[in-house]
Amino acid sequence: TVLERLSLGNRTESSNLSPSARLATSNQTKIMITESQENYLASLPNGKTIIIKPFDPKAQEVAQGIVEKLKEILPESQIHFGGASALGIAGQNDIDINILTTPAEYEKYIPLIQQVFGEPTKRGTSIKWEVVQEGFDVELYLTDKDSSGLQDQLKVFDILYNNQVLRKEYEQSKLPYGEIDFKDYMRKKYEFFNKILEVE
Repeated sequence: TVLERLSLGNRTESSNLSPSARLATSNQTKIMITESQENYLASLPNGKTIIIKPFDPKAQEVAQGIVEKLKEILPESQIHFGGASALGIAGQNDIDINILTTPAEYEKYIPLIQQVFGEPTKRGTSIKWEVVQEGFDVELYLTDKDSSGLQDQLKVFDILYNNQVLRKEYEQSKLPYGEIDFKDYMRKKYEFFNKILEVE
């Protein structure tokens, strides 16, 4: 799951309702997505598709191996394994891992990560590696731990991880299994996350 895909924009907080209750309430009205989300969707090529698959527990085993490798070379860093595979639900069966640091530390970490995962595939506000490990697509990010996009990503993950009802509903929103349009998939994903976080 990618940071630029998960930047959720401005939102309001409700101290009186649980995430499940907020979701049930928001289902009664149309949930909009933010301008930044619309811009990302507009940047996607028409016709791009992805394959939704049942959860494969092997993905978590492979992810744990990657995290252990990263801890060997970056022993003081904070590493977050997120996304559908980490939640144990249906998805693309890919592996999303973020190394949380500050942009000032990027140049120190990049050569160390390159020793294991090769050259980055993208450089910008975060540094991205795309590799395949034991048949699983892996997206590895060197990420600004203070970025709003990352903070929203972590909050959504924590809510879903700790709430079985919401986690199941999120999984259902990804279905059916098989080939689906990526842009439609991302729009549904944004709408679900925004219901949880009450985006205005």
